[in-house]
Amino acid sequence: MSKTLDTPLTSAEFAAEVECGAPSLREVFARHLGTVWRIARAFGVPADDADDVAQEVFLVVHRRLHTFQPSRSLPAWLFGITRNVVLMRRRAHTRRERRLSAVEPPLPPREPEASFELRQAAAFMQEFLDGLDEDKRMVFLLADIEGLTASEIAEALEIPLGTVFSRLRAARLKLEQFSQRLRARSLRRPHDR
Repeated sequence: MSKTLDTPLTSAEFAAEVECGAPSLREVFARHLGTVWRIARAFGVPADDADDVAQEVFLVVHRRLHTFQPSRSLPAWLFGITRNVVLMRRRAHTRRERRLSAVEPPLPPREPEASFELRQAAAFMQEFLDGLDEDKRMVFLLADIEGLTASEIAEALEIPLGTVFSRLRAARLKLEQFSQRLRARSLRRPHDR
């Protein structure tokens, strides 16, 4: 029976060819591509990815063909390389998934109405802040917007802790008054039409 490139070599035949220096990557590829592909599938690699795995396997075979020992089984050698390639791909996939899961998902797009309300709220806050004197504005900004503690604000602004509390209390009172004026204004507008 004559061997064709589609017929897998037995280990003994491959060993005989290696001793003669005859087997080439092309021959190993042609005769064992199906085997490598099936091994990859047996490891759970989806059919769509099995071709990529086989390509990676034969890149390794290309680099390591000169190290193959004829006393070893060629299918077993290919099995080991395929297993290692599949495991490396799984580890890479796991690392990629872990990195992706650490990234916060993007916020869903805002509805135009929500964007309008957000712009209104920002304009409201800016108008309020512009109406405060600088001392109260800085304390209010650091406490209620940036979330610093009173001690941190006192240290940052180099003022006594009691001054921080009194300025913050005054700013919050002004915010309440400002908010009441805006509510009163918005209640009057529908009737003014």
